[in-house]
Amino acid sequence: MSKVRNVNRKVFPGEELAVIEEYNVGEGSYQEDGLVRSEELGETRLNKEKRALEVEKVTKHLNLPLEGVIIIAETGSVTRRDARVDIFRVDGKKIVPTYTGVVHINDVAREFSRNLEQALRSGDIVRAVVANTKNRIIQLSMAGPEYGVVYAYCSRCGASSRTRMGASPAPVASESSAAR
Repeated sequence: MSKVRNVNRKVFPGEELAVIEEYNVGEGSYQEDGLVRSEELGETRLNKEKRALEVEKVTKHLNLPLEGVIIIAETGSVTRRDARVDIFRVDGKKIVPTYTGVVHINDVAREFSRNLEQALRSGDIVRAVVANTKNRIIQLSMAGPEYGVVYAYCSRCGASSRTRMGASPAPVASESSAAR
């Protein structure tokens, strides 16, 4: 007799779903001691083609800055050797709360190898890749033509300025009125 009374039910991780003779292991489930158990917090469903019990995850997928992921961040403090940044986008998705990352002078283009303050200023919006996450420190790299400052402010007046990557982030009032 089947131990699965209701196939579409909410389950906790590790909860017994059925015996292995009745159903195969599907996505979100595992086999232990002849039993099919839930791997996720979610809702069970039956895959009739594979005769497998699957568990559909109901919790949110965490969007974490892992190694190799492209991020967008705002520069905080900048020193000669490193800069602290607040990461607010991971893989194009906004994250709340923000994470703090570090850009070391060795992880920026070679022309800024003596002083990082020439490459970054406080308030700049940068695009970088996560190089390392060991020891709970998110180390970022801006080495490469696709990474760097994407939006900057004028250090004198605070207005939006041209980016160091080339394109203007927003039309300046005099440029937009001249185009009309």
